[in-house]
Amino acid sequence: MASRVLIAYATRAGSTMEIAQSIGRSFMDAGYATDTLEVKKVRSLEQYDAVILGTAVHTGMLMPEMVRFVRKNKMVLRRMSVAAFAVCLSMKKQTPGHHAAAKEFLDPVRREISLISEGCFAGVMDYSRVGFVARFIVKNMVQTPEGDFREWDAINGWARDLTERLQPLVIA
Repeated sequence: MASRVLIAYATRAGSTMEIAQSIGRSFMDAGYATDTLEVKKVRSLEQYDAVILGTAVHTGMLMPEMVRFVRKNKMVLRRMSVAAFAVCLSMKKQTPGHHAAAKEFLDPVRREISLISEGCFAGVMDYSRVGFVARFIVKNMVQTPEGDFREWDAINGWARDLTERLQPLVIA
């Protein structure tokens, strides 16, 4: 029987969901039984051997539903192999400084549980998918350009590395 892996994500406009789905495909290709679910729809963790948490970052903060999920399930998550990734537009500039700053977004998760791996990826800014106030802020104040800044090679490489890293941890 294949090891079961959950990819649980929190998204606002869908970019993080698409990344989670891509990571899920990498795990399925590696032979894992995989579920990819919005964190709000996860009812139990008991059937999983490992969990990958993915969350968008908005205004420098993780999605609140992800933070609540981790806090609510920390006792179970502490007994599992857990990895996490954050999706934020600051990663559109791939520098060590930007990467280090983006990893700090995962601090609320790290304060509750240990992570075996962390990923930080750029996302998408689609003005049509955000509300008027957010659009005004990102266009005029933050001056965030519109576009898809995801680097699929980096995302898929992280996922492949994670499938190999988890193999000895989840197969007893």
